[in-house]
Amino acid sequence: MAQRLPAIDKLGDGPRVASELGRLLVLLLVATFLQTTVAANIRILGANPDFVLIFVVVVALLRGAEIGAAFGFVAGGIVSIALFEPPGVRSLTLVVVGYLIGRYAETADLSPSVAPIVSVFVGTLIAESLSLLAQFLFGREVPLAYLVSRWVIPLLVIDTLLATPLYLVARWWLRGERRVRISEA
Repeated sequence: MAQRLPAIDKLGDGPRVASELGRLLVLLLVATFLQTTVAANIRILGANPDFVLIFVVVVALLRGAEIGAAFGFVAGGIVSIALFEPPGVRSLTLVVVGYLIGRYAETADLSPSVAPIVSVFVGTLIAESLSLLAQFLFGREVPLAYLVSRWVIPLLVIDTLLATPLYLVARWWLRGERRVRISEA
């Protein structure tokens, strides 16, 4: 006999799930708004911050791998459409980042003060590596040293600096509930 997975069939689970989805949807809209309107006007050291990537990492830290990957897929699709980018590239990178950071948060003991900083740094590194690989596969010839020095390194700095404030805002908005294991030490 197959074991039945817990479902949302209890009367009390429906409003909680609807509230959670609503909060994630608002967070998705805020991230999309920041990425499409505000990020274009902020240029530090030649790079614009990637708000959507930061919010995908934060959601993956707070809610785990599956929700982080799903959030990354939807956020990547919406931003790709809004910015007229090649469809699927951003979604693929954000799905991978959301899943890997979520798995890391589920399996590792993280210090709450360091977790967002390290996770956004690693997530940005993974996303930019996958984006550079996609650029190579598309046949676009851009010098690697130029991209790393003028785009990837400044983006790592900017995203890492924005990690903690956006993590605190997202944690407050999602009611501070952590569904993954983060050590309090």
